[in-house]
Amino acid sequence: MDRTTARGVLNGLPQRFVFKWYSMRIPVLLTVIVALQGCASTWEQNRPTSPAGGTGITAENKLVEGPEAVSSISRLPYYNDEGALPPFATQGHAAAYEYVTGYRVGAGDKLAIRVAGESDLTGEYIVDPSGVLSLPYVQSVPVAGLTTGEIENLVVQRLKGGFLRDPKVSVQAINLRPFFIMGEVTTGGSFPYQGGLTIQQAIATAGGYGTRADHGAVLLTRRTATGTKTYKVPVTTQVYPGDIVFVRERWF
Repeated sequence: MDRTTARGVLNGLPQRFVFKWYSMRIPVLLTVIVALQGCASTWEQNRPTSPAGGTGITAENKLVEGPEAVSSISRLPYYNDEGALPPFATQGHAAAYEYVTGYRVGAGDKLAIRVAGESDLTGEYIVDPSGVLSLPYVQSVPVAGLTTGEIENLVVQRLKGGFLRDPKVSVQAINLRPFFIMGEVTTGGSFPYQGGLTIQQAIATAGGYGTRADHGAVLLTRRTATGTKTYKVPVTTQVYPGDIVFVRERWF
């Protein structure tokens, strides 16, 4: 029955039947509106919480909370016979992770390396796509998956091998690769990674939620040595370089 026919039928009915028909529709519409509003999650309704150690995705693709959330992913391999593996070295899809022991370097990171009294060795260096750092004298140093402290020790050992007697080396990560955020945020795009970043902070970096954003769980896409996977995770989840965060649209 089209709208014109329905209007004609209603006009032909007694007024009390028409009033009853409309009065039945109003409660139904209100019920639908309330139900849809309940689908729009907000932080006030579902306050984000997480135990010490945060929330993260493990090497076994499990969403866990607590200290294991960060450290367990370190069981992923760094290298195979062909070289460094994701997330520490890939062809343009690099990602690195921050463990309890500190940030681990991956392809595309820029490091400031200082060797006391050696201006030729002191400078800024970029980790290449294969996870290797090229330095004067020592040539190629594989650093994918290492912390800055571990890189310091590695460079010291290389320099001691016939170049310097007692080298003093410091390594600092000064430019980390970006993460990406899209969907219902004010300003989507790529943003520089910061240590300890969570999805809440990533959303704030992108200018906050958009007007149609669902404030509940988001979609997180991550590439690792085991492949690329997308997870539905809470906003307390750890974010790492190379991650793609998608903020979903609410229903109502």
